[in-house]
Amino acid sequence: MGTVWKAEDTRLHRHVALKLVSEEKQCDSDLVDRHLREARAASALNHPNICSIYDIGESDRRRFIVMELLEGESLQQLIGGNPIELDTAVEYAIQVTEALDAAHRKGIIHRDIKSTNIFVTDHGQAKLLDFGLAKLAAGTPDAGGEIPTALAMTAPGAVVGTIAFMSPEQALGKELDVRTDIFSLGVVLYEMVTGERAFAGSTSAAVFDAILNREPTAPASLNPKVPEELERIIKKTLEKDPAMRYQSAAGLLADLKRLARDSSPKVHPAQTAPRKYWSGWILGAVTLFAAAAILSWQIMDSNESGNPGETESVSKGPSIAVLPFENASGDPNQDYFSDGLAAEIGTELSRYRELSVISRSSTALYGDQEIDVREVGEKLGARYLLQGSVRKVGARIRIIVQLIDTVDGRSVWNDRFERDLTAQDLFDLQDELTQYVVQAIAGSYGALTRVGLPGARRKPPASMDGYDCVLRVYEYVQVHTPENHLGARECLETVLATDHGFADGHAWLGYLYGEQYHHRWNEEVEQYDSLERAMEYADKAMRLDPTSHVVHGAMALVLYFTGDYERAKRESIRTIELNPNDALWLSLMGLYLIQQEDFEQGMPLFLRAIEVNPHPPPWSSMGRFYAHYRFGRYEQALAEAESIQMSGDFRTPLFVAASLGQLGRVEDARPYLEEMMQYWGRPAEEIRSELIQRHALSQGLVNHLMDGLVKAGLE
Repeated sequence: MGTVWKAEDTRLHRHVALKLVSEEKQCDSDLVDRHLREARAASALNHPNICSIYDIGESDRRRFIVMELLEGESLQQLIGGNPIELDTAVEYAIQVTEALDAAHRKGIIHRDIKSTNIFVTDHGQAKLLDFGLAKLAAGTPDAGGEIPTALAMTAPGAVVGTIAFMSPEQALGKELDVRTDIFSLGVVLYEMVTGERAFAGSTSAAVFDAILNREPTAPASLNPKVPEELERIIKKTLEKDPAMRYQSAAGLLADLKRLARDSSPKVHPAQTAPRKYWSGWILGAVTLFAAAAILSWQIMDSNESGNPGETESVSKGPSIAVLPFENASGDPNQDYFSDGLAAEIGTELSRYRELSVISRSSTALYGDQEIDVREVGEKLGARYLLQGSVRKVGARIRIIVQLIDTVDGRSVWNDRFERDLTAQDLFDLQDELTQYVVQAIAGSYGALTRVGLPGARRKPPASMDGYDCVLRVYEYVQVHTPENHLGARECLETVLATDHGFADGHAWLGYLYGEQYHHRWNEEVEQYDSLERAMEYADKAMRLDPTSHVVHGAMALVLYFTGDYERAKRESIRTIELNPNDALWLSLMGLYLIQQEDFEQGMPLFLRAIEVNPHPPPWSSMGRFYAHYRFGRYEQALAEAESIQMSGDFRTPLFVAASLGQLGRVEDARPYLEEMMQYWGRPAEEIRSELIQRHALSQGLVNHLMDGLVKAGLE
């Protein structure tokens, strides 16, 4: 059709793809019309698995489309004539089917589904491209017009490409409906799991004959790893009679999700070997957004007042709190290790969709004291407590744990583990221990589903040093100080100099460099740019492991600071899809969405974070402050601002002063303005850019805050 260029949108300061009709084809009216159809069809859809269309225009008599810039490779390139991992194939199929379902619900049939029109980004996200042949389904407004037959569209002897993915009815030039896309997607899925085309031939006529008259070779004959249920799904998509095929993308989607869910391994106490997990991660996203719908009244108070209000718990499953493990080594320098190990186990438990895992910042209150388990359970809202002790003896580690039911104080399960002090052994131990806990709880609650990409499993560092660094990051997350930040950063810098494949290590270091830029902590401005380095490590982490919620979360934060807000929002949602129960990422992603005034998506995440964290960190009040302030509830905003208490941070007195300014309490605001300028230490006119660039607030919200400061007397 033409050429595609990487370009910069100078108004919004973002990179885009610029698609132009070739000069020699500019006079081809059919091609120009197809170009326009592509823009209209794709722009009518807003879906994370469909390439976004930003604009269309004409310059020097050349038509162009401004599109979302994607970096990665086409699915055809990814397949490269070889089958891809089955869990990955199912994951891509789910994503594309969701995109098709969204298009079909809008009455749009793609009509050109093929592996070259599916793009896989560097982040592991499948994107549907090229709606140039899209058509409105019959019965949809503006539908109609002739449908060219495949034979009329294809010159005799032409290279077989699109033809190989056509449905029988499309090959015969019959009236098309959504089932033609389902057939074509079935051809793509067949190619993903076998590495071969379902309908091959050396000429167009041979391919047409195969599509119309021949059954493809059974996928399991070409790839013995293909399970029976996946083969059944593929066969149903490739039924030549549309009436025997899936009748909607929603039906296909349900079977694919069920396949992902039911392929999850059954856990037995005797199993200790490393496992590969399949799970219905999409179901976690569905649960999350169902909760968002329940809580939507809090964002705009029935679209009127915008009151975030209060909410009842949306969690229906059992709740568990992992208390800080006792350091039984007698060395206070090892406290971070025992605390961090408990935090790691809590993170693994949070991957189970039905579990509500109380945040570490709440459980930290009960680390060094004798407790009444019933009382603690009531205060934390936890049905179960997991307690333990850790002893490091030479090159071995010994852990004693017990799971307690807080209703009656009985021990549900307890055990003792001893392992070599290696990163791999610790990862395996955490997986094993987590599965024991889940199995014990499941005895009362039934099956618990692990959230995450099918087949995804954490990738351990090459040595204990890398594991040790991540535990230091947990310490920094818990106690936000420049000293803890520097210790964790330098630790990871040292480890990653040799351990180039440690994905979470790269992600956490990207996060720490982002924090360095955000807080201006430990910056080395003469040597490097903190934000550039943050993006460098986040990008590397994404290439290493696009299945990690930590990787997507770190990328989201860096993108917020770079100003790429749309992509940052997508990464935020992806983070929560992969782990909907991790309080840290719920809080961070919710807060940054709120700061961009996306209350619809941000507030439910933020409220969910508070639900699993009864004692949230002081900065968490910022989310509620922004919501109250944005909608003019200045008394409530003032109360939230006064509760934030981030020592030495200029934003705390800024929020108080702005609220007082809006309330007309100028005299009360004066000491807070003085405190703000003392902490800020720079010209007042730089505050606006600081809030937008280093704190990722929307311009509208910053303007509103500056208005409050001016009313408070700031010159």
